[in-house]
Amino acid sequence: MMEKETVKMKMKEIIESSFFMPSLKEAVLTSVEEHAKRSDFLFGCLAGVHYRMFSENIIEIERIAAAVELIMLAGDMLDDLVDQDSLETWWSKAPLTTSLHMAIGLLLAGQKAIADLPIDDDKKVRAQSYILSRLLQSLNGQHMDVTNDIQTETDYLQMLKKKSGSLVAMACFVGTALAGAEKNTVIIEKYANDIGIAAQIDNDIDALYRWDEKNDIKAKKKSLPVLYMLASKRDNLLKQYFHNHIDYNELYAQKEKALQQINQEGAIYYANVMSQICKEKALQEIEKLDVDDAYKSALKTLI
Repeated sequence: MMEKETVKMKMKEIIESSFFMPSLKEAVLTSVEEHAKRSDFLFGCLAGVHYRMFSENIIEIERIAAAVELIMLAGDMLDDLVDQDSLETWWSKAPLTTSLHMAIGLLLAGQKAIADLPIDDDKKVRAQSYILSRLLQSLNGQHMDVTNDIQTETDYLQMLKKKSGSLVAMACFVGTALAGAEKNTVIIEKYANDIGIAAQIDNDIDALYRWDEKNDIKAKKKSLPVLYMLASKRDNLLKQYFHNHIDYNELYAQKEKALQQINQEGAIYYANVMSQICKEKALQEIEKLDVDDAYKSALKTLI
C-alpha cells in the first residue's frame, strides 16, 4: 500500500505548481493538512491499487492517488457549502469566495495533474472521461439528496448509487484507465457502487448522533434510519418533525428521547445490516476479478 505521507506530499507539490496567489495557496495547503488528518485517502488508494493491478510499468502512482484526492477534497468542500454543515472544517469557516476558489481550484488542479502524467494520451483521455461522467452522476445524486427528492428506500439507494457509488467508481476507473485496462469494468462498477453505498449509509448513521455538527436532521434529509422511522406504525418524534407537527427546536429539546426511539425501533440496526449486505456484495464481486489474489486482498482492506 502507498504511504499516506507520500501522497500528501504529492498533493502539496501539485498545489505549489497550480496556485500562484500566496493567500489562496496558503489556504489550500492548510486545507490539505486538515484533509489528511480527517481522511484515510480511500479514493486515492483505490485509484492507486487499480493502476498497480493492471499496469506493467508502475510510474507516478502516488501522483495519481494525489490527483484523485485533490478532486475528492474539492467535492468535500462543495458538499459542505451546499449542506451548510461540518462547521468544524477550516474551509467552512473561510469567506465564501475563498472557499469557492479553493474548491474550483482543487478540482482543476487534480485534473491537470492527471493530464500532465507521463502516460499515453489515449489513456489519460479515457481517465478524464471517467472523471467527468462520474462527477456529473454524483452531482445529480447530491441534488436529489439536498432537495429531499426521496420518498422510498429504493429512491434512497438510487441516490446513494449516484452520489457516492459513482465517486468510488471514478477512483477505481481512473487507475484502470491509466493502466490501459478495459477488462473487468462491469465487475469494478458493481463493487464500487456497493462500497460507496455502504460508506454513505455509515455516514448517515453517524450524522444521526452529531446534530450540532451535521445539518441532516434539521434539513429533513431522509436517510435510511429516518425512512425506517417514518414507516413505523408507532408514533415517534422524527415522524412528528418530518410531518411538521413539531418544529426543530422542539425536536432538539428531546434529542436524547428521539435517539432512544431510533435505537429501540431498530432503525440503526436495520441500517447497519443494509450496510453490511452491501459490503458483502462488494467482497463477492472482488473475488470475481481476474487478478492476483494479493490485489484482491489489498482491495478488501479498503472496504
